[in-house]
Amino acid sequence: FCSFVYKLWISPAHVRTMAAIASPTMSSQLSIWQTRQAAAGVNLQKASAHEVSICGAASASQSTARSSHRLLVAGLTVGAAVARRPRCQQRATPVTSGDPSSKTDSKAPVAQAENIVEVDIVQPSYAKSQAEVKNDAATDVELEARLPVAAPEPCSCPICHLPLSHPSAAGIVCKSCGLGFPLQSGGFLDLTIGAAKPSDELQSASTKAESEQEEPSLLKNLPFVETTDGIAESLGLPTSKEVEALGREFLREPQRLLKSSLQPAGTSTFQSPLVSFVYERGWRNAFASSGFPGPDEEFRLAQEFLHEGEGLLGHVLLDASCGSGLFSRRFASSGDYSTVVALDYSEAMLRQVDAFAKKELGAGYATAAPGKTSLKLVRADIARLPFATNSLGGVHAGAAIHCWPNPENAVAEVSRVLRPGGVFVLTTFMPRGPMRPFGRNNIPYRFWTEDELSKLTRQCGLVDFKAITKDPAFIMVRVRKPKSV
Repeated sequence: FCSFVYKLWISPAHVRTMAAIASPTMSSQLSIWQTRQAAAGVNLQKASAHEVSICGAASASQSTARSSHRLLVAGLTVGAAVARRPRCQQRATPVTSGDPSSKTDSKAPVAQAENIVEVDIVQPSYAKSQAEVKNDAATDVELEARLPVAAPEPCSCPICHLPLSHPSAAGIVCKSCGLGFPLQSGGFLDLTIGAAKPSDELQSASTKAESEQEEPSLLKNLPFVETTDGIAESLGLPTSKEVEALGREFLREPQRLLKSSLQPAGTSTFQSPLVSFVYERGWRNAFASSGFPGPDEEFRLAQEFLHEGEGLLGHVLLDASCGSGLFSRRFASSGDYSTVVALDYSEAMLRQVDAFAKKELGAGYATAAPGKTSLKLVRADIARLPFATNSLGGVHAGAAIHCWPNPENAVAEVSRVLRPGGVFVLTTFMPRGPMRPFGRNNIPYRFWTEDELSKLTRQCGLVDFKAITKDPAFIMVRVRKPKSV
């Protein structure tokens, strides 16, 4: 715009053309002004002066009858005052032949011109006063407050996939949708669509949740608890605090079941507080009978595959259907990633992640120091991941896909959030071995052959299929999102 206006000032052709559009009278008047400008030999200045006067002949006196005109061309005002910024004015002074005091040089081509009209041309200043700088700064702050602010969280809105605002004690807000997502007890952010509520209701819901905080531990008041807790920890058994937390979960369970809709059997199993409690305390060990090599070896194999991801190291890793965080905590402890997001649909499982993480990583696991890996807990639907498209370098899903209600949609979502070159690593059961009866007719679980997994991932846009199998039923798969052409 400034370039256009500048050309308008210095180019007689532009001035003549625009004036002709405005009115024939102005066109003739501007022609006289251009002649006087040439006679005076005036050079326009744009940066070093706030006010430049364009005069006629050097000795010409000013007219007693001065008038000012505006040139309006497509909304552009030349000679109009604009209150926002200081202006440089270029002024043409009329000369009248009838004024006896006029001492115009006879050699000047416009010395005796009649009906010469003053034209004020206003040019933006390239300097601002202090008051205007303050006003602009205040305007910038106001505009910034209205714009969505990128959240430090790696997640985005599950509805529009745009960045979320800065989290608070109540939760986090999507300014685009005007919806808030609560931060639940247990340290996890609930980014399921069912948890969304108008942002103005988020704070009131948080206040209500605070009033329903758990009571102080009752078992801790017993005289022998410290001794029994010490014995339990040495044997790897639950402590009094964990047992009490399980009891509170059971007390909340009937109320939660009444509020929630029915879930498929494979999904609802792990929403049980009891199953969530025993999952890492014995349930997961039974996977060895199906060929699972154990958490440490599975972690090593998964790390080798994940390191093949394009630009994943030092960035965000998603551990989908994380369960109790068996691998999430290992990924966080490895230091290979800036952030590990432990995502699950089960609230009970996420509370187990919180409990284990506090014990192993410390109470501040979610806000690690610079150079360390932070662990974020998120509740979300695997078929509606709260991440922007092409935002993740790697996704891991250990012993999970056989529980997903709609695996096709889920793998398609994983493909969407992966960056080109990103990798997806999964483990599951093949339809053989001791677990086979639980997958008959895909109820309650669906077990997969290697060929079926290859076909599924390819249908979802993932390539470079590679599998590791171990009898009787263990399979680990690595696929990659193709790089952009």
